[in-house]
Amino acid sequence: MSHADPSPERGRPEAEPSEAPGAGASGEEAPWLRLHPLSPLLRGGLVAIVVAGIVIANLRDRLIGLFFGQQFASAEPEPAGDFIDMVVEQGFVVLALVGVLVVILLIVFFAWLSWRFHTYRISGEAVESRSGVLFRQHRRAPLDRIQSVNLQRPLLARALGLTQVEVQTGGQGGKVVLAYLGYRDAKTVREQILRRAAVSQGAVSRSATSGTSQVQDPAAGDLGLVAAAPRVPGAPGDGAPRSERLQDLDRRLEDFSDADVDAEATAAGMLVTVPPGRLIGSVVLSWEFSIFVLLSVASVVAGVLVEPFFLTLLIPFALAAIGIGFRGFNRGWGFTLSRGADSVRVGAGLTATNTETLPLGRIHAVEARQPLFWRPFGWWQVRVTTAGHSAAQGGQGSVANLVLPVGFESDVLRVIETLLPNSIVAEAGEAELRDALSGNGAGFVGAGPRAGWVLWFARRRTGLRLVGEGQVSALRIRRGAMTRALSIVPIVRVQSLLFRRPLVHLPLGLATLQTHTVLGPAHTEVRGIALADAQELFDRLSATIVAVQGAEAHGSEMRGFGAHDSGRRQGAHGS
Repeated sequence: MSHADPSPERGRPEAEPSEAPGAGASGEEAPWLRLHPLSPLLRGGLVAIVVAGIVIANLRDRLIGLFFGQQFASAEPEPAGDFIDMVVEQGFVVLALVGVLVVILLIVFFAWLSWRFHTYRISGEAVESRSGVLFRQHRRAPLDRIQSVNLQRPLLARALGLTQVEVQTGGQGGKVVLAYLGYRDAKTVREQILRRAAVSQGAVSRSATSGTSQVQDPAAGDLGLVAAAPRVPGAPGDGAPRSERLQDLDRRLEDFSDADVDAEATAAGMLVTVPPGRLIGSVVLSWEFSIFVLLSVASVVAGVLVEPFFLTLLIPFALAAIGIGFRGFNRGWGFTLSRGADSVRVGAGLTATNTETLPLGRIHAVEARQPLFWRPFGWWQVRVTTAGHSAAQGGQGSVANLVLPVGFESDVLRVIETLLPNSIVAEAGEAELRDALSGNGAGFVGAGPRAGWVLWFARRRTGLRLVGEGQVSALRIRRGAMTRALSIVPIVRVQSLLFRRPLVHLPLGLATLQTHTVLGPAHTEVRGIALADAQELFDRLSATIVAVQGAEAHGSEMRGFGAHDSGRRQGAHGS
């Protein structure tokens, strides 16, 4: 294990070297850096703020009387045996103030100690984080295992100009969190991680790694090289005469408003944006919100016509509807989806913002959903399954797994064409993909003749189809009646295939097929398939999975052997 540099640089990502990622001019190790000095305040110091708030609330009348006069304080007498009166009467005022000062100094000291021993670095092999004083913790995310790099900004962090960098890897709990960095520092760190991860995973061409124009960000000091972005006329740095104070104000406003424009997103343009009106309509017409609104109306009707007791249910139902509505609005506000050279970037959030960067080729499944009340407007939602982002890991303000909160069919096609290899979509064509979304599903193996006993109204919608050949083959799954859904699973990402016959399927001559990927929101199970069709599909899918993944494993071995042999030849040439 590498030892920490005795004096890590405070919160400054190292400059990008020109020779190779993670190595300096002389091949030295990447330095250990520190987080922002205010990080302990957001990580653990909030407890002290809550305690201080409780103390101030209890001393409200005394503070008002002290600063504004006793006539503004509460007229209620102080309770007998008041602690402050006792301290004053016994002459312990100085001792009490010294005690409070000692407690404050201890809190500041331990916060500083926590910050002093929390360091991180970005080397040519991994992103690492070390923390702890008595119990040391060392987390390491190899570059070739990184699934996404996210920027998260809770409301208080935005007010302080801070950002949390979350590096997601495959597997549950496999992530490195850098909490917190300055907003500009965090963006620079994200670009460094993505650039080095792309090189490590072999996803960037030579021109992208060595020929990209890069400049020093003048607002970042010695933060390192970042991708050049176009200047906005009149913005700081374009030569316009602006005072230092106005430039600082501009930077603060930019940091708070999440201005996250980079060269890749600007060059490629935004793929999808969600207008506020459409977002509000989608939230109001969602199943969760509609159910609690109906329950609220039912409680009022039952309270008026049957029993007044039912009126008491109105409050929890209404609060639940308001909470669901605000969560959906907060999660989708300002949603944008943009594409870079080798990744897609998702950003959204009102009170707490989250910007996620997903490298292309890390998507295990894509699912487009259309609730019943969205159907007249032609709205759809798109979710993805990626390693390291389980359905249970997304918080209230997180956009994990959600790449399109609400959009039209054309938006869905654009998103699918971006997230999955073009050959998977182009193999069948856009017309067939539209038919799979909202048409009759031509070419799909449908449900069995007696599947209505199991699927009810979803029988006509249920089906699956294998499209493409070799590495670009994918399985498409249609299901649902009240909520239509289309899932697309690249065969190269399938981990296993399940054929089963639940008890209710046996007398009906039906079976269920399910593909297993990493845990995520995309459903990849099809029920109610005729037994003969299910057996034939199982054999065909099994053979395809073995052939595709065997070829990929062989290709990976050959690429690894080629890289090793190339390195050996270079070493022999150098000697």
